[in-house]
Amino acid sequence: MARAYNRPIGLNDPTAHAEVLALRSAAARLGNYRLPGTTLYVTIEPCLMCLGALIQARVGRLVFGAPDPKGGACVSLYRLPEDPRLNHHLEVTGGVREAECRELLQEFFKARR
Repeated sequence: MARAYNRPIGLNDPTAHAEVLALRSAAARLGNYRLPGTTLYVTIEPCLMCLGALIQARVGRLVFGAPDPKGGACVSLYRLPEDPRLNHHLEVTGGVREAECRELLQEFFKARR
């Protein structure tokens, strides 16, 4: 339905994370900002902003590879999906192909430095 990658520098937009861009694209394609029944697959655990956007879009399921101890909002730094005060709860599956995702991220950042 949609795919994206991080573009905050290229777009001069601090919200241009891959998750947010994918949500925007999917919502435009479907003509609806709510995306129930959808699954988002990401390499690294989403940050607080991105997870908030997933919740607002009513995404049904999130699958991520590597945890993010510095900014992860699912299990690492925060546990937002477990908050009973939220109106929408999405299913979260983490650690899928974790080693492969971690290696991808390490290679990406090594090439940028």
